[in-house]
Amino acid sequence: MLGRRGFLGAAASAAVVVGFDPSSRMWVTGAEAAPPSAPSFDRMPPLDGQLVIDDAARAAVATDLGNIVHRKPHAVLRPGSAKDIATVVRFCREHRLSVSTRGQGHTTHGQGLSNGVLIENKHLNRVHSLTPRTAVVDSGIKWMDLTKATYAQTPRTTPPTLTAYTGLSVGGTLSVGGIGGLVGGLNSGLQVDHVRELEVVTGTGDAERCSRTQKPDLFEAVLGGLGQCGVITKATLDLAPAKENARTYALEYGDTAAFCRDLRTLIDRQGVDHVYAELFPPGTTATYKLYATAFFDGTQPDNAAITRGLSATPQITDAGYLDYAFTIDNAIDELRATMGWDRLIKPWYDIWLPGSTLENYLAEVVPTLTPRDIGPYGAGLIYPQRRSLTTRPFPRLPKADGTRWAFVLDINTVAEKAGPDPAFVEEMLARNARMFARARDAHGATLYPIGSVPFTARDWRLQYGDRWQAFQAAKRRYDPSGILTPGPAIFG
Repeated sequence: MLGRRGFLGAAASAAVVVGFDPSSRMWVTGAEAAPPSAPSFDRMPPLDGQLVIDDAARAAVATDLGNIVHRKPHAVLRPGSAKDIATVVRFCREHRLSVSTRGQGHTTHGQGLSNGVLIENKHLNRVHSLTPRTAVVDSGIKWMDLTKATYAQTPRTTPPTLTAYTGLSVGGTLSVGGIGGLVGGLNSGLQVDHVRELEVVTGTGDAERCSRTQKPDLFEAVLGGLGQCGVITKATLDLAPAKENARTYALEYGDTAAFCRDLRTLIDRQGVDHVYAELFPPGTTATYKLYATAFFDGTQPDNAAITRGLSATPQITDAGYLDYAFTIDNAIDELRATMGWDRLIKPWYDIWLPGSTLENYLAEVVPTLTPRDIGPYGAGLIYPQRRSLTTRPFPRLPKADGTRWAFVLDINTVAEKAGPDPAFVEEMLARNARMFARARDAHGATLYPIGSVPFTARDWRLQYGDRWQAFQAAKRRYDPSGILTPGPAIFG
């Protein structure tokens, strides 16, 4: 008789896909393929990993961080190699099945969900090589794990740009852009600006290597391309020297004009390595909190020089580099453990604003916010980005406006309680659509496409503007059957 472990192993094995029945449009498992009642089916080529259809595996990837859109895939690929991804994409193209890729699932409106096959890229998470200048990694590795590995080198190194939450996959953030949340932005570009080479599986199932000089059209279309033209499987990334410590100057404001004045002072101030801000609904202790950080080893930053002429008095704190870089991860881990973070509804609003319109937009929007617009576990955030350091065309920053800066504004709304709340979702999606239409039409904003802003085909054409035709051409060339990443509905 089978023991419990043997029984569970046999049950899991029985759910592994061995083929596809074109007549019924159903996957065939090992158990179903056994005689005498085996259907006629097209056999799946051998895989190093597994393609499974058990309900638990499918339900686990049926929504994303937002908990707004639910779409259970018909099958889940747990790749054992990049070759598995190529094999499954070719098979899906032959059988007209859609394919999406999931890193850590941190979009909020179903962008990475699929009714077809969902690739769980987190199973490809190796660091292949590290030097003082580059890292070669699988796309499923988390930025946190990569940063720990690079910081342990001699000499210490770090990715030049890190998102505020580093528990995200390399492939996931490279597909949207990768904003410098706590590292980068002022003196480095987006994460996509620090990629030397990619290995990609296109929508035809071909494995390609691409860079600025080799298949540059594919390279451009994949970086910030929302998974429309290929699945990133491996990346060669820049590294930079890492300091040992981080000193942060935190300042509070009740006035938009004073806040923006100091923000613009600090982003151009020598000795400041990173700046970001929080915003809060009116009636709280402060409407804005501004954070400026200087990294250092032995010689400490000059506090007087950094804070000279500012309107507010800073609170100054020091932290080790890794403790600083993982600040948000630690906060989210606490919410995950105590408040059911992963089950809370998160209808986020995330946009790029031209540098010239930030003050006017904040003066217009912030007075309208209520505590419900952010929630007890949400955040309003502002991130500056120096335009001259952004080099990739498909993360769609606003049109150049004569300033050196663009700003990301996030209103990361989080529901108070876990569980379905259709009325709250409807209210916040309508708010997001209304706010974005105004931001785009009156202030020149573009979407940072991790949030929950419903988009039409016209919206996507406006989003890509003069790059729309190039994006369409890349889609036709590298995903001619249109099977990759249907969630955003960019191409219909």
